Amino acid sequence: IRKAYAWAPPQGVGFEPLMIEVKANGPVEATLIGFDKTGQFIQQPYITLLRLVQGTIGVKNLRGPVGIVDEGSKVAAQGVAYYLFFLGLISVNLAVLNFLPIPIVDGGLMVFLMIEKIKGSPASPKVQTAVALVGLVGLACVFLYVTFNDISRIVTG
Repeated sequence: IRKAYAWAPPQGVGFEPLMIEVKANGPVEATLIGFDKTGQFIQQPYITLLRLVQGTIGVKNLRGPVGIVDEGSKVAAQGVAYYLFFLGLISVNLAVLNFLPIPIVDGGLMVFLMIEKIKGSPASPKVQTAVALVGLVGLACVFLYVTFNDISRIVTG
């Protein structure tokens, strides 16, 4: 039996956010830093999914639309620069998730196109409909679960 262990801070122990100043000496360097950070942020959703599968991150740590709005309002209170950074982070995460091979998103469509290229003909409409329905139900379940957790987290503080 394989066990995955995760560390959680004791109740009442809070951590300050890690603040590292990143400063560019001009617009070209700022652009290069932006590309580097974007690459790092593109990797984060994949790492999170891997750790969810490994069990080192719990599903309760995920946020849905309600949680994103709640966190966004907290970030916006810190200033416009923080809020713009947050919006960029959300945009990159949504782009990455959109390309996962989940039937109802663009990544699922790419899988069907690859199957069509290999097979020489598209999958039957019945198969496409069934796969899309399974994907839709799966995403709806995840959406409801994270929304419930988000609301619970907000209500209980």
